Amino acid sequence: MLSDALPGPGPGVAVPKPPATPGGGVAVMEKAMATVNLVAEATRPLTFTDLVRRTGLPKATLHRILATLLGQGLLRIEPRDRTYRLGLRILELAHRVWAEFDLRVAAEDELARLAEATGETIRLGVLEGADVIVVSHDAPGEVGELASGVGERLPFHATALGKSIACCLDPVRQQRLLESSSLFASTPATLTTVAALRTDLNLARARGYAIEDGEHATGTCGVAVAILDHAGRPIGAIDLTGPASRLDSARLHELATRLIGAARRISHNAGGTSMSIAPAPRPAAEATVPVTCVANARSLLGEGPCWDSRDQVLYWVDILKPALHRFNPATGEDEARAMDSMVSLVAPRSRGGLVVAAQNGIVQLDFETGRRIPFAHPEEARPANRYNDGRCDRRGRLWVGSLDMGTAPNRGSLFRVDPDGNWQRMDSGFTISNGIGFSPDDTSMYFVDSGRRTVYVYDFDVERGEIAHRRPFIELADGQGSPDGLTVDAEGFVWLAIWDGWTVIRYDPDGRVAMRVPLPVPRPTSCCFGGPDLRTLYITSASVRLPEQALADAPLSGALFACVPGVSGLPETPFAG
Repeated sequence: MLSDALPGPGPGVAVPKPPATPGGGVAVMEKAMATVNLVAEATRPLTFTDLVRRTGLPKATLHRILATLLGQGLLRIEPRDRTYRLGLRILELAHRVWAEFDLRVAAEDELARLAEATGETIRLGVLEGADVIVVSHDAPGEVGELASGVGERLPFHATALGKSIACCLDPVRQQRLLESSSLFASTPATLTTVAALRTDLNLARARGYAIEDGEHATGTCGVAVAILDHAGRPIGAIDLTGPASRLDSARLHELATRLIGAARRISHNAGGTSMSIAPAPRPAAEATVPVTCVANARSLLGEGPCWDSRDQVLYWVDILKPALHRFNPATGEDEARAMDSMVSLVAPRSRGGLVVAAQNGIVQLDFETGRRIPFAHPEEARPANRYNDGRCDRRGRLWVGSLDMGTAPNRGSLFRVDPDGNWQRMDSGFTISNGIGFSPDDTSMYFVDSGRRTVYVYDFDVERGEIAHRRPFIELADGQGSPDGLTVDAEGFVWLAIWDGWTVIRYDPDGRVAMRVPLPVPRPTSCCFGGPDLRTLYITSASVRLPEQALADAPLSGALFACVPGVSGLPETPFAG
């Protein structure tokens, strides 16, 4: 009988040649490479049973193929959980490929295609010291005069090309670059302080692309994406540049997705797991309840809706704009306050005002004046991390997760911030920390890791503020989208926004689907109950990294939605600090 995981050969043990598989050598090779690709592209490590299901191969055939791949070092087995991972031989081959990699040759066709498709100047640049050197460009005739010639040096801090590379450097190299560079002003719009530039680089890292808005030449705008090697290090960047009269902010954000796709094709690097650039097609689903767009804000990454019962308004954020929103359902007005750094969650304070998670920590904020008071900063020692979703428990403690801005695996944590400003790391090892919610009886806490497509549930002690016994509550398979923000209703059911799934799903306390609410956008991000009776479900959404055709098919992407699903929610507890 075949085991669920096949052990690899020990040291000095010869791997027997597997018997011939019917269908010939070419067919066997195709099956073997398909198996390697499945392991490489999976969002979580795969077991033997997973591979049987995904390949459709007979167990005996797959067993022989895996024996060969293990013997050749193309795959390996993780002893802890008996799952298959890429072998070290893959890394060795990657090093050989990259040793011979010619960036200009690899990028040539992509530059030409981008210039033809967009009608704008496309450039390829590499970082040398504090400058970006243009090593290739393709410029259509009508805007050719805007193209920098090959060999021209551009200041990294004033160009999208340079910022897209700098934002992907490891923290030590980035710090050295910032400290050693002369941040001179090319135009009045140039960022000339380390603090302002670092904030902009953090935003570019989270978005996956950098924006230039008249910082190097007045009246010229651009967007750029870094080209990453097999280890995720920037080896260059491509940008699109042109006059501001054609390239307003909305257009630059739309075009960014084209550049992300081109950069990935140039290096055959998927660019991380944080966001796909090809959403799933809209599923054929009947509307269960009417859904209304209540604020067509076209946010990049709308998130963190939180109902303020005291003022009867809904607060929510656009992480990547960045901006803090206040929606008043009585008037239909949605006010937006621009923020100078990423802001990922918002909650009312019991003493008045708000508490928000910003790039520089948890701060108290007055929406009307914008006045901020630092409160706590659990991730201060990890500048490459940022905060994400969060919620207050019924004792007014704030729970907030974090993640690496480049979504590197296992670098996120879950924190509890107490009303006195003290904080505690409650759990760690997450990739994309996301939605948090509590059961009505305060015995369970739900927590999402979008990177693993998993919603976890903990045993929760509300009096002590402690969690224990983490286990999966919901796991989404490949192709089902990713779990994002969540809320819990008065009946103890969990409402989960499905990124790239066009839907919000209601799960019963055992994790079974109870209701689906189809949406007119592919990327719902979070949800919460609000209104005087807490019976309105508000849903945020995103437009970032959606291709132009996807935006045309789902023009309300980034809007705020509402529906009345027939159940009531739980009141949000204000932060007690």
